[in-house]
Amino acid sequence: MNSDTDYLKSIADEIVKNKAIDASKANHHLHMEAKRLEKDITLQLTTIENFTQRDTFYFNTLNKLVNICDRLYDINETITPGVEVILELMTAIKQVIPNEIRPNLKLPKAFIVVQKDSLKKSWNRHSQLMNEQKIAEELINIAAIPFKRFIEPKTKLNWGDYTWLKGYLAKLDIMDWENADCNSSEEALLSLLIGRDFNDDRFFIYCKKHIKNRINKVVGKRPRLLAYAECEKLVQEDTQIGTPSFDARANSVSTRLSKWIREEIDFVETNERERPVAKFEFKWNIETIAFFFKLLWDHKVFGKIHLEPFADQIAANCSSIAKDEFQAGSIYSRLYSKEPEVVKAMEKLLVAMLTDVRKYLE
Repeated sequence: MNSDTDYLKSIADEIVKNKAIDASKANHHLHMEAKRLEKDITLQLTTIENFTQRDTFYFNTLNKLVNICDRLYDINETITPGVEVILELMTAIKQVIPNEIRPNLKLPKAFIVVQKDSLKKSWNRHSQLMNEQKIAEELINIAAIPFKRFIEPKTKLNWGDYTWLKGYLAKLDIMDWENADCNSSEEALLSLLIGRDFNDDRFFIYCKKHIKNRINKVVGKRPRLLAYAECEKLVQEDTQIGTPSFDARANSVSTRLSKWIREEIDFVETNERERPVAKFEFKWNIETIAFFFKLLWDHKVFGKIHLEPFADQIAANCSSIAKDEFQAGSIYSRLYSKEPEVVKAMEKLLVAMLTDVRKYLE
């Protein structure tokens, strides 16, 4: 199966060789051959039923036309009428089965130039909206990366790069910043970029920092674990299965974030101690604290609870000026202590308290 682009290539080679460029109109032979090929290629694409054969024919044909287009463009890096003829031919062919264009098809240099101004205007408009929404400058600069990669290309760009950018732009165009289902405009943009699988390293790092800042506002082991779990849930909710990645060679941003969050959860689970938001800080030593709570327990101030778990609760919720942390075993071993100094100090306190209570009865 052959699209017979060799003759078109020979015409282009002759133009390149002789630099026979007419700024007002395209070469007549180039124009006529392009029209003939458009009909011939369109007919073949609509009659080939085998997908593998059609895919191979489609890709090879478009690839050859890209090379021809680049050769004509490279003469003086200008979009001449001849270059426009090849671009129009490719556009007509792509419209036959647009969904079957391989993502790795190289983009013609002239096509990138044609799209630049429109994309630049679009990004300027959206970046202005982001500034008005008080989104961090660092995140706006990261969000600009796909546009800058296209507007100022430093590497070869493929069809998949263009379709990804157009999908991203379509999402930005319908973004309702005032009514986004997020806590802030910044989180709305993060959600959009995760949904488009913007798996650039700079965005991944920014997401980690954002999550860290969010977690650092939370106190306590369990609340921190819940906060991490909520972040993981939000990442999974934003992930859209089947969406092409910004970088086809890298793992998706949601996969990387989920893995990182799980590792953070494991670290907190293993290394952080469960602590209440605030403890009762006593001026007493551990012996006095244990004796005091044992008196309360003896007089059935608390509900039904055995002494061992009771010691756990005392250790978790009490500290002293001299010691911030108590071991439950240390508390338990002192519950039956009857040291004279401790007993006398407790008696003095209870007598004073009883005196105050009796005042209310007079």
